[in-house]
Amino acid sequence: MKNLAVIILGLLLIPAGVQALTFVSGDQVVITDPIPDDLIASGGSVIVNAPVESLTAAGGSVTVNAPVRGDVIAAGGTLIINGGIGGKLLAAGGNIEVNGNATNVLVTGGTVRIGRDAVIRRDAVISAGDVTSAGSVLENLTVSANTFNNTGTAGNVTFEEVEESVLPGLFSILSVIGFLILGLILAWLIPGQLGAVSLEIRRGPVVLTIVGFFAIIISVILLLIAAVTIIGLPLALVAGLLLIAALVLSPLFAAYTLGDAIASRAGWKSGPIRVFVLGFVILQILTFIPVLGIIIHIIAVSIGYGGLLYALRGAWPSRAGGEAA
Repeated sequence: MKNLAVIILGLLLIPAGVQALTFVSGDQVVITDPIPDDLIASGGSVIVNAPVESLTAAGGSVTVNAPVRGDVIAAGGTLIINGGIGGKLLAAGGNIEVNGNATNVLVTGGTVRIGRDAVIRRDAVISAGDVTSAGSVLENLTVSANTFNNTGTAGNVTFEEVEESVLPGLFSILSVIGFLILGLILAWLIPGQLGAVSLEIRRGPVVLTIVGFFAIIISVILLLIAAVTIIGLPLALVAGLLLIAALVLSPLFAAYTLGDAIASRAGWKSGPIRVFVLGFVILQILTFIPVLGIIIHIIAVSIGYGGLLYALRGAWPSRAGGEAA
């Protein structure tokens, strides 16, 4: 599965070849008119019933019933792809069903099914609990799963049986949805603070990753030392809760920074909510990659924690100076 990480990272760096973006969000997003741009959609449910240039979507359920000229990147509880995809499909979800055509398919989830009418023009790489392939993969089909039922065709089939429970995967999907909601709330309530942390991270991402990683270790050690004394126990409890909150929020800061960096480089003008959704979807796709995903998650937590510490350090003198004045 090491090659899977390399393939996904390489494909993510390939530009879709389009010039604009369309953002849509809401409880229920339904696309009924053609969109000649990149579409980035988030919501409780996302349904695409008209052709789009490319699609990045996150939601409780994502259904694509119309052609997508470029790539589809999606994360959610249930993902159903019925329309043809001109580029690649990158998806992470609880239940994933692919009934349309695509150039490459790289997915991870609880249950993955390739329908009998689906034609994958090149490779399909699947990591899931249960996998069923009834379609056609013209080149390589690589599967890592608990169970694999192959009634379709493929140029070459590689199956790695994984003895794991599906439950952790389902828990992960629910956690992703919860973190998405939390991030949307933060982007709505405190966009300025998110921007401040993002600015610190973009100034020195490598330094902050190292600082954040060792700061987490040192913080835990100090809490343990304080907790062994009666006097320090109350302080350790309060500080421990603050540390947990900071570690929970750290990946959200990293996701916002990623979305902000992409939007800035592309010259897109968008609000904090849309920036967060963009970065969150891409970061979640990366963290679902076996093995490499763990490393990416550690980096996201470390860089987010480091950025938070630097932002707090930068804000403290200004407050002190304001009070002194």
